[in-house]
Amino acid sequence: MGERYNANNRFSRRPRVISQACEVTGIRRTQSRQTTFMRQDDSTPESVYRDQWLAVLDKNGVRRPAVLQVMAVPGIVTQITKGEPSGSLELEESPGNVLMVNLSPVQALQQVRNQHSFVSDLLHWDMTLMPKGTRSKWSWNSTCDRLDLVVSPNALGDEHRLDTVDRFLFRDPELGNICRKLCREMSLRSMADRLCVETFAIEIAWLLLREYSTTCTAAKRLPQGGLTHRDARRVTEYVEANLGQGLTLRELADVAEVSTHHFLRMFKRTLGLTPYQYVLERRVERAKELLHDQNASLVGIGLSTGFCSQSHFTSAFHRVVGTTPAEFQRLVAKAV
Repeated sequence: MGERYNANNRFSRRPRVISQACEVTGIRRTQSRQTTFMRQDDSTPESVYRDQWLAVLDKNGVRRPAVLQVMAVPGIVTQITKGEPSGSLELEESPGNVLMVNLSPVQALQQVRNQHSFVSDLLHWDMTLMPKGTRSKWSWNSTCDRLDLVVSPNALGDEHRLDTVDRFLFRDPELGNICRKLCREMSLRSMADRLCVETFAIEIAWLLLREYSTTCTAAKRLPQGGLTHRDARRVTEYVEANLGQGLTLRELADVAEVSTHHFLRMFKRTLGLTPYQYVLERRVERAKELLHDQNASLVGIGLSTGFCSQSHFTSAFHRVVGTTPAEFQRLVAKAV
């Protein structure tokens, strides 16, 4: 469990995404890293996971895809592949539960696992699911576009362990709707918000727990109420003190001392917004305050309010306020 809210040092925090993503990928963490504007380097779980997957493709003689985009959040790795040429793969035991969503119009696919072979034409948004530790073989005869999620059994907390069933082919409108939102956010690349991606990933993991797991019924129950006033105050104070950092759902849930997926629902029930929406609103409000200083750097303001890139800052600010940060700064100057 990560660092919890501490009454004596209640606003201290440490980076958590790298170590928790390593739980899913099997990557050994060699060094820590502070994130400023988001960039790929050898220490990120995304870059290591991406390199490992490319090595698997090379080993199996499959040519590399046109696009391979990876984002890691605590307990879950998400991957979008576009333009992967036809080929065959033999994979070792999966490091987590694996959900694969077909993004191609139609994909002829053969799956082999647990001594069973299944051949099908996957339609757009058809899915396949396999539990952690499964060895598998895959063959496809046309260019492949897909979304993959590798979900750790403890992505939702130790008390809600996720062990999925094995499904060769299925469709789920509710799951598909969240996957669409996740793909849209990830398609923003440098402007993608990690907290937003984590929100969708946790919602997908919860649906897998509820509908496609071997977990007992009691572990699938949702909380009936919201956060207490005291817990809501602690979380919002923590957010204010760490707006410039890469906040995650798991660390906010740790402050409230509840599981991640319960926190997601309890927070919204209490404050009327998802944690992502609330944090975005507070970051924009903090940025508006800083933009009253005509000498302030837009890059510096974006960094200090937790946006992962200048383009992300500009896009998010415009979406909420209706103007760009530069335009807002000029308007403030004229009003003085």
